[in-house]
Amino acid sequence: MKLKRILLLLLFFSMVSLQAQQVVSGTVTDETGQPLPGVNVLVQGTATGTVADFDGNYSIKAAQGAVLEFSYLGFIAQNVTVGASTTIDVVLQEDVSLLDEVVVIGYGTSTKKDLVSSVSSVKSDVLENQPVARVDQALQGRATGVEVTSNNGTPGTGATIRIRGNSSINGNNDPLYVVDGFIAGTGFNLNTINVNDIESVEILKDATALSIYGTRGASGVILITTKNGKGMAAGKPVIAINHYQSMQETANRINILGGQDFIDYKNESYQFVPGPDGFGFTDTTLPLVLDPENTTTTDWLDLVEQPGTISNTDLSITGNSENANYFISGNYYNQKGLLRGSGLERVNFRTNVDVKISDRFKTGIRTNLTHYKVENNKVNYGNIVSSVLPIRPVYLEDGSFSFENPISAGLERNPEADIQLRVDHDLVTQIITNAYAEYEIAKNLSFKSTFGAQLNYVKQNNYLPGILPERVNGGYGRINTNFSKSILNENTLNYNVDLGDHSLKLLGGFTWQKDNNESTFAEADNFPNDVVQFNNLALGDSETAKVGSGYGQRTLTSFLGRVNYGYKSKYLLTLVGRYDGSSVFEEGNKYAFFPSVGAAWNVDEEDFMIDSNVINRFKIRGSYGIVGEQGVAAYNSIATYANTTTVFNGTSVNGVLVGQVPSSGLTWETTKQMDLGLELGFWNNRISFEADYYKKTTEDLLLAVALSGQVGANSTTQLQNLGSVENRGFEFGLNTINIQNDNFTWESNLSISSNKSEILELDDQEYISLQSTGNQGGNSARLIVGEAMPTFVGAKYLGTYKTAEEIIADGREGVSFIGGPRFEDVNGDSNINDEDFQVLGSPIPDFYGGFRNTFTYKNLSLDVFFHGSYGAEIFNTRTQTAYYGRGEQNVDPIVMERWIAGVNETSDIPRAGPSNSLFNPNSSLNIEDGSYLRLKTMTFNYNIPMEAKGLGNVFSAMNVYVTGTNLFLWSDFTLGDPEVNAFTAGSGLGSVSQGFASGQYPYAKTITLGVKVEF
Repeated sequence: MKLKRILLLLLFFSMVSLQAQQVVSGTVTDETGQPLPGVNVLVQGTATGTVADFDGNYSIKAAQGAVLEFSYLGFIAQNVTVGASTTIDVVLQEDVSLLDEVVVIGYGTSTKKDLVSSVSSVKSDVLENQPVARVDQALQGRATGVEVTSNNGTPGTGATIRIRGNSSINGNNDPLYVVDGFIAGTGFNLNTINVNDIESVEILKDATALSIYGTRGASGVILITTKNGKGMAAGKPVIAINHYQSMQETANRINILGGQDFIDYKNESYQFVPGPDGFGFTDTTLPLVLDPENTTTTDWLDLVEQPGTISNTDLSITGNSENANYFISGNYYNQKGLLRGSGLERVNFRTNVDVKISDRFKTGIRTNLTHYKVENNKVNYGNIVSSVLPIRPVYLEDGSFSFENPISAGLERNPEADIQLRVDHDLVTQIITNAYAEYEIAKNLSFKSTFGAQLNYVKQNNYLPGILPERVNGGYGRINTNFSKSILNENTLNYNVDLGDHSLKLLGGFTWQKDNNESTFAEADNFPNDVVQFNNLALGDSETAKVGSGYGQRTLTSFLGRVNYGYKSKYLLTLVGRYDGSSVFEEGNKYAFFPSVGAAWNVDEEDFMIDSNVINRFKIRGSYGIVGEQGVAAYNSIATYANTTTVFNGTSVNGVLVGQVPSSGLTWETTKQMDLGLELGFWNNRISFEADYYKKTTEDLLLAVALSGQVGANSTTQLQNLGSVENRGFEFGLNTINIQNDNFTWESNLSISSNKSEILELDDQEYISLQSTGNQGGNSARLIVGEAMPTFVGAKYLGTYKTAEEIIADGREGVSFIGGPRFEDVNGDSNINDEDFQVLGSPIPDFYGGFRNTFTYKNLSLDVFFHGSYGAEIFNTRTQTAYYGRGEQNVDPIVMERWIAGVNETSDIPRAGPSNSLFNPNSSLNIEDGSYLRLKTMTFNYNIPMEAKGLGNVFSAMNVYVTGTNLFLWSDFTLGDPEVNAFTAGSGLGSVSQGFASGQYPYAKTITLGVKVEF
């Protein structure tokens, strides 16, 4: 009976509730009266909702007193209480902060709408919670026109960044880094910046953005802006703690032949040489090869590898008040590398403070202090892949380390001994600070002065104990120290005024920067024991001990200016110029002017577009200008001295000779760049699109020209301005909000870029080799007029000789083996050498990019990011030894498919045989497809609702996240990871020599678990 009464009571109230509901309808428009299709309408506190139709009309059931929530991307959400009327029309206001993003540019900021330049921006939400030590590792695929290639997986090792290609041969192709307004240089150590301290990263790409930096803008500029408390609500400071732990394992491990397969292959190779001496065998080692039962099998890669770990903790305090804001942070980062004995441990402290002294005067300071220790990799991973044989034991029977190659009987490094005995680490301390004072002189006119400094101290400690095979003179110790200092003072005037339809922004300034570098070293060998190591070099042999030091200085003085003019926000004009004077050039060539001009048309502001409810942004822009690159060391333009040793009257004496002759007439490398851009936004940027086409030509390239031996200088070359190179390409960015409602959002970001380089002139030289002339197999990378920079060259591989008739037809009578490699004889002289080399490809990809998808459901989010590259070739330096290497070296598993008489005579993999029985030039066999697609990151994040979990009294926010990095890779490359940077062999042109793979420190697959709390 009681249950029946309760049910009747519930039914009564339900009927009352239903009767109280009514149909509410209306139209949603913007401030101009245009209907807004797709507006979300929700009854607050319920799951009842609807979406406005194409004409902005909506209809929903709601009771009197209920609150309707109206929300739409790009507009400020609005709540309306339902009254007696059943018609509610709503006008939504644009959220300018969302539609007109603020972008940091050189010496200022600009709204995206008013920006004439090509600038890519990466915000903190993209960078946070990535388990990386350096911000460059987090930028890959995130910005158009920016190619980021990881150098290797060594802890603390950075990436190579190229913005719109290589612009210099002898100069620096790295971008200029500017940290919180301080010009930190092209070689700035990104290990010193905590990624979670960064608010945004802007990449400046076109001439109007770059010419404000003059001689240092040719390779692009990266602006790093760290966090402050300016955007916070005034009141109680926010304390945030972010901690994550990462577990790592080797991704894409390199495969080499195991013990038994290795023995079989080497025994087969032995058939093709006249006797044991052809292999370097001795009477002792020969039975070990021929008798597998007596041979040890060692997996050296497994021996040196270990599971990697990362532990990171961030603590920050952020506050804001009427007259001051601040951001103070500390960071501890500790990484154990994938190879035993390697790692990185870092401590970082930052303080950012802004203070408003009066209505007209404000000041502030940014300071970052970092100290870290890098345990350098003790083993040569590529050497293990190529030369440390699987039939070699780690220890001898007496427990001592094995150093003898079991085939050649030569002494070689033992990876286990290297890990246990070698000492090799770097200690780095850096402080970078930049203070400013800004005063409003008059209405719209302000003066700003900054003073900053960057101090770096690096100490490198090395010790090799006497037991190691390369130490025939006992233990060896060395200490290197380097102290560098950079002082920067900048003074600028800003005048900003709006005069009705006209707006004008003027910038003028004077800057001065001085860089000093001091280095010392000391080394000694033949230590009596290995106890004190490098800590007391005086214990070494005084007769062979060496000391040395060096000093360098350069100064740059500049005047700069910029004019931004706008008419009715429709037509925009920007003029930029910088006048630089550098101490590195001789009198008469120290100064140069670098101007640029840009214009833009905001078509969406025209009368015929202003009423469009589809297109909210339509901009066409273009720019042209000149930027520079110094491209020389501090003293290249003058004669220098060098020490030498000679014999005088039978006695060795020290002397001095001319180190280099002066490079008279040297001037700046200049890059002329044209850029055309298009920006589109649809449905209040629900879909936004940006595209750029650029062409930049660098002239007066500094090239090293050979000198006559009669000059009498230590250096055999002299720099001259002789060459030119062109880069052209396109950039494409697309951002979409595919689904958006009250509970679920799906956003996508796509970036695709392409750059094509071409060398236009190299003076009278046909090509410049990027490898030393003694490189085995010939010079494989060159700079060639009309080709990309750089270009791979080599013989064209035609497969294997299947018959003796083919050998005779090629005129290769001296090559008396079927199953050996066959190459195209271009000049028909029956001899394969450099004259038969052809263009084989380039490490420059046809295009590269990234694709990000973010799915958000209530408090849950999933972020998936892919990065890929297509069309690049990679030069596999292992091919010679992998296919037909020396008897004492490793081979790759691909030889299991080799040509074997009577077994596999159709194979194009050469038969077994050492290098002294098979000709092995660099060839198309070395070239592999470097295309790849990588699942770069996948992050699952959960924002814990504080009140629902009873945590609101303690924490203001809490979220937990799981991130996977380098989870999957799709690639046909055979030597580990296809993302390789460079391998130089004596050219000194490492800035453009890239795409060589030799088995670098492996990359990691990483799983990270983290938690972030605020209170």
